Amino acid sequence: MHRNSIVSYSYLILVLLMVVTGLSLWFNLRLAAEHYEELAAQMGRSILRSIIATRQWNAEHGGFYLPVSDTIRPNPYLEDPRRDVETTDGLKLTKINPAYMTRLLGEELRKIQDVAIHITSSVPVNPANRPDEWEEQALRGFEEGKPEIWSVEHGHNGKMFRLMTPLKSDAACFSCHEMTKHRRPGSILGGISVSFPYAPFGRTLAVVRVQIVLIHSLFFVLTTAVLIFFSRVNGELKREIAERSRAEEHARLANTELERRVAERTAELEAVNRELETFNYSVSHDLRTPLTSIYGFGKILLDDYGSRLDDKGRGYVERILTAGKRMNRLIESLLSLARLGREEIRREPVDLSHMASMIIEEFRFRFPERNVKTTIADGVVVNGDRRLMRVVIENLVGNAWKYTGDKETAVIEFGRCELTGEAVYYIRDNGAGFDMSRAHRLFTPFERLHSSEFEGSGIGLATVRRTIERHGGRIWADAMAGEGATFYFTVP
Repeated sequence: MHRNSIVSYSYLILVLLMVVTGLSLWFNLRLAAEHYEELAAQMGRSILRSIIATRQWNAEHGGFYLPVSDTIRPNPYLEDPRRDVETTDGLKLTKINPAYMTRLLGEELRKIQDVAIHITSSVPVNPANRPDEWEEQALRGFEEGKPEIWSVEHGHNGKMFRLMTPLKSDAACFSCHEMTKHRRPGSILGGISVSFPYAPFGRTLAVVRVQIVLIHSLFFVLTTAVLIFFSRVNGELKREIAERSRAEEHARLANTELERRVAERTAELEAVNRELETFNYSVSHDLRTPLTSIYGFGKILLDDYGSRLDDKGRGYVERILTAGKRMNRLIESLLSLARLGREEIRREPVDLSHMASMIIEEFRFRFPERNVKTTIADGVVVNGDRRLMRVVIENLVGNAWKYTGDKETAVIEFGRCELTGEAVYYIRDNGAGFDMSRAHRLFTPFERLHSSEFEGSGIGLATVRRTIERHGGRIWADAMAGEGATFYFTVP
């Protein structure tokens, strides 16, 4: 091959490398933007789920009464003969229906978290509930069957994240809304939206984007250098072949030497490429780097300059550090969940009884103040991956330990039983339990059936299910709210 041909191929490969790197850069930037928008959406959904659950409780109980004050005034849009009542000692009370309660909660959230909550409909009873242009589009989307609408919008004070979900009618609504009696339960009456600044997500996204650009730039520069090196080496080898081919006597030795050198250089290049791929993958997916920077600078700010800040400023910095820790735990949980799909199952006899005993003793050492009564069946052995089965038992025992935290005497039981001729293993507790109507969400990542009173990332049970399924088994639960829960699983 002539030198000109080698140079032409090098340029072609360089152009292809530029295209591939550019596409990868575009894809990763887009993926990062979608990721942080989804994180913002999860925050919005969490806020709205709390508001909607509170509204449902209010509606099911026919509203509640609060004393009339400067901030709590009778709702002029509530047509109810029992809207205003007076106690026997002369205290005037007014009825708080779901819509009024939502407006009050929205005002409190705006004060403490700069979060705006707005309930609206196409034909609002209260003019203050009239939809803006964005909410009108969302209401039309609900009529087309969309379950939620969210986007990042430009506001007066910067970018705002807005999310809206529909409000559907049910029997509890009819006690206050006579106008909905002609509608069937489940029909869309309007929507409820949440708005909050996107700046915290945007700042983190900007750091991640810079990191992605730097990584791709470094990858392109290193790969280009390798390509140039390869082109030069290849040219040298070709020249050596041409020179040694002039002498027939030395042709065989020259070819042998050439093959040896090509093999060595090829092995070196393959090793370099593997290292570059490993480096690019690990750095591209290490979202913890910008998070570590945020947490580190926040810690420095609090330690070195905390005395110059007022209580409000220190509170903001502490909230940043707390959020950083929570985000790091979430990322670690996500990485652990992702690694489960790539690891090989190595089966061996695993004593789950001994494993459960050791894990419980670890919890007793960490929480010596807890009064926990445990019952562990002897001789429970399965054929599975020892390390992965520890993930299962550790998560399930950890959940039982956590959700019995408010019990004076907690009870945790591990055992084995048979159902329809199949060996089934279980972990039972007398803790908070949950409503079985929501059990279908139990093993979904980020889905949590309890409020923030119990810490967690929402990844643990998803990790357990993936581990059990990789063993060819299945997992399910039985529970009652306030009465505890039992988790069953099989390992064939």
